[in-house]
Amino acid sequence: MSDYPEVPADGQAAGTLHDGACVLTDGRWFRVSDFACKDGTPYPETFCDRWPDLRILCDAARDAAGGPCIVVSGYRTAQYNARLAANSAAHQVASGSQHVEGRAADLRAVYLTPAELHTRILDAYHAGKMPGLGGLGLYEKSGWVHVDCRPQVPPGHLARWTGE
Repeated sequence: MSDYPEVPADGQAAGTLHDGACVLTDGRWFRVSDFACKDGTPYPETFCDRWPDLRILCDAARDAAGGPCIVVSGYRTAQYNARLAANSAAHQVASGSQHVEGRAADLRAVYLTPAELHTRILDAYHAGKMPGLGGLGLYEKSGWVHVDCRPQVPPGHLARWTGE
């Protein structure tokens, strides 16, 4: 049995305020806890402004996949990212990573290759079904696709790259 929702939850808000404080809410396909840093640090409530964009983007990526996806890496603390960058010959971890900003996720589709997932996300983007997609990276050898909701500069520009 999977720890991931198999069907979308009904009526889930992307993020809500309760008594003036941010409450990060789960999405249709992913839980906030799926995006915690691998060092155990939860996704920061201080990123309440960007959580809805990331959550909606990842739900759309899962929809494009047509089946379950796993968050390989979500939020990263600056310290954890620095450790990865120091040992990143294989994965090309960026020092200015969108993961540190709470705007990125590396996704692995259960039933698709990384190249197939990348193609489906790109097709969905061109069809207007990937809200907020600002960056898309293919890491075929590592087994995942990077998606992020960075601001598009200039507007309409999708940052794209291929790693290992």
